[in-house]
Amino acid sequence: MALSETIIELVVDKVLIGGIVLVAGYWLNKRFEVFKNETNEKYHQRQLIAELEQQQQQQISELENQITMARHNAELEFIERQISEFYWPIYLRLEKDNVMWKRIKSLSNEQNVLPEAASIAIEKEFILKNHQEIVEIIESKIHLAENANNGKDLINELLKYIKHVAVYKTIRSVKELERFNPVDMNEPFPEKLFPLIESNFRSLQHKYEYLRNVKFGDLNKESY
Repeated sequence: MALSETIIELVVDKVLIGGIVLVAGYWLNKRFEVFKNETNEKYHQRQLIAELEQQQQQQISELENQITMARHNAELEFIERQISEFYWPIYLRLEKDNVMWKRIKSLSNEQNVLPEAASIAIEKEFILKNHQEIVEIIESKIHLAENANNGKDLINELLKYIKHVAVYKTIRSVKELERFNPVDMNEPFPEKLFPLIESNFRSLQHKYEYLRNVKFGDLNKESY
């Protein structure tokens, strides 16, 4: 083989090798670009997923806070109704009754009772009216007392009270029975009623004040 042919072959080989290297380099560069794009895309996807998860968690947290606050406000409103519509009106009337019945001649053996005419007037115009108002509150608002810790005992005492008042009104409306009192008909005033009403009233007052002043972060703590 002539020297010129050998040189030509070497040149051709180098050109071919150079071409192969260029093609391989181009292919590798393209693959790297694809890999880099895929990597960036996956990174952005992971970043987007993380951001979405963070937003979702934030929304859940905000929703939980809203639910907690709504529950808090609902409980506060219900306690306010328990106090203003049930316990306080009954407590106040029972207190007035406690003061007045001892002055009624037909009900009390104490020395400072009122004259008979005054006793009869106060009994009919005040005591019986006071009792009837309490009965009406019980009958229309009894649901406000159903969740009390002593609910069973309280309901029993309230029912006894309603029967006591019914008998009391009856014997005062029938002339032949006027000399009797409910206790003579086996329907005495329920002695546990006032202590139960007072206890629940004070307890709800305490709970109401606590809930009004509690910090948001302490709402889920059972400290009252």
